[in-house]
Amino acid sequence: MWKGLQNHQRALIFNFNYLAVLQVFQLVLPLITYPYLIRVLGAELYGVVAFANAVVVYFNVFIDFGFNISEIREISVNRDDLSQVSKTVSTVIVAKLLLTLVAFVALFALVFFVPALKAHRWLYLASLGMLLDTALNPRFYFQAVEKMKFITLLNVGARLLFLVMIFVAVKAPEDYVLVPLLTSIGAVLSSLLGLAIMGLHYRVRFKLPSLSGLKQALVNSLPFFGSRVSVLAINKTNVVLIGSFLGYTEVAYYDLAEKLVSVMKMPFNIFNQVLYPNVSKTKNVALVVKTIRFLLGAYVLGYFLVYLGGGWAIEKLAGGDLLPAFPVLRILGVSALTELVSVFLGAPMLLAMGYKKAFNASIIWGSLFYLTWVLFLWLFGSLGLYSLTFATVASSSFIMIYRLFYCRKYKLL
Repeated sequence: MWKGLQNHQRALIFNFNYLAVLQVFQLVLPLITYPYLIRVLGAELYGVVAFANAVVVYFNVFIDFGFNISEIREISVNRDDLSQVSKTVSTVIVAKLLLTLVAFVALFALVFFVPALKAHRWLYLASLGMLLDTALNPRFYFQAVEKMKFITLLNVGARLLFLVMIFVAVKAPEDYVLVPLLTSIGAVLSSLLGLAIMGLHYRVRFKLPSLSGLKQALVNSLPFFGSRVSVLAINKTNVVLIGSFLGYTEVAYYDLAEKLVSVMKMPFNIFNQVLYPNVSKTKNVALVVKTIRFLLGAYVLGYFLVYLGGGWAIEKLAGGDLLPAFPVLRILGVSALTELVSVFLGAPMLLAMGYKKAFNASIIWGSLFYLTWVLFLWLFGSLGLYSLTFATVASSSFIMIYRLFYCRKYKLL
């Protein structure tokens, strides 16, 4: 099977496989722990945990600052120059650690001055390890040098440890603080082991970066940080708004529906990761169109099955108390169809064909569309679980239409 493949093709297939395993594990693990946690903690406390996680994600994106996109290319191009690789890796980690200090101060301020957060301050303090993990995680290095095997094994091992500890340690509602604490411990241990492998096996050495080097890294990553913030505005703001205006039980409903829809989206996201580098090289746009047509038919059928049988899946997974998540799932499931089209019109088409500006603009305008929609809901007193879910689907549809327009404009379709 492998005899006719060149080394770089083998590396691409192996790294894709490991990346796919990691992504599958990241999506499936919450569905394994979900039934247990929802029964032990109850819907409201689980909603509190989900809300805190959404808040922490904002800080994670701030700490990451787009480095995981901008510096991967830098390391990949210079992978044979160990000195340059060491310099880049050191600059990224130091920059992230400095941003982590800022995030720590900001999170402490929020926890002690915002009453809703102060009521669960230990939950947020237990989440600090997740921020430290974002700073120390060397995944960007292993991805750049196409050695995803190590980071995948480490992440899977850490998450398996978390899985076991959840069932062992979380026995009562008052143990809810242990959920982010155990996650933090597993994640930080994984990152430290990754750094050790990077240093001992690949001989990457720490070099104290200059201020000018840190500044240049921040400048290079700024455009990617902007697009990441825009994506975050669409994907996670709903959880924060639902928790702030409606209640934590409603957060639990939305979180469950979002998890199930994420599983629906997983296959086409993996296809996207395969197609993007291939089309970037071959410019085979016809392959993207064929993939969209093939997957869209399968996803329309899949959505029809979810529309009819999603209630049964929710009841089996989380119990009858979470059945109010079913209407949310029906609405949010539409975004699996719209995102399928927009994802393939994005990286494998617009970005691969050199239309980076249109690609980034679609995300930014999509987030502004979402925020405008939410603002009108708030002004007219119409913020609700279903209206906010519709806002997410509408913004996803907007991005799809925007990209479709530019793909036709540039005669890619």
